[in-house]
Amino acid sequence: MARSATAPRRKPRLRTELSEADEARLQAAVALFGVPKAEVVRRLIRASVQAGPALSAENTRAVVELAQQVRMVGRNLSQVLRAIHRGQAVRIEDTEPVWRGLHEVVAAINDELTEMTVAYGSKLRRQAGLPLPSEIPAEEAR
Repeated sequence: MARSATAPRRKPRLRTELSEADEARLQAAVALFGVPKAEVVRRLIRASVQAGPALSAENTRAVVELAQQVRMVGRNLSQVLRAIHRGQAVRIEDTEPVWRGLHEVVAAINDELTEMTVAYGSKLRRQAGLPLPSEIPAEEAR
């Protein structure tokens, strides 16, 4: 039977039975990540195929803060570019300290994000007994 164009599409659902041990592990993951059971399951599915980082609740908050810092840097760069186009900017040689500082801030944000996503995700994969992405043969990772 064809579905009408206006009928809402139902999202796929999963219903499963867990052993008491697995339920306890699921509850521990809920406490660790600070997210509902369904989100834990979605994250595990994504992580099993390397479809995204596994972040703790604390790391998720840190990513939000880092994103705000990146947006602030972007706004500042936009203002600098507008000033350059209007001919109001100082000589490029005089701005070198600003660009060096900007590079250091961006590098620090990158390092923090890398540690949160790669290192924490690798730790979780090891604890779950899953291979790290670097340990998966290329043909299997596809």
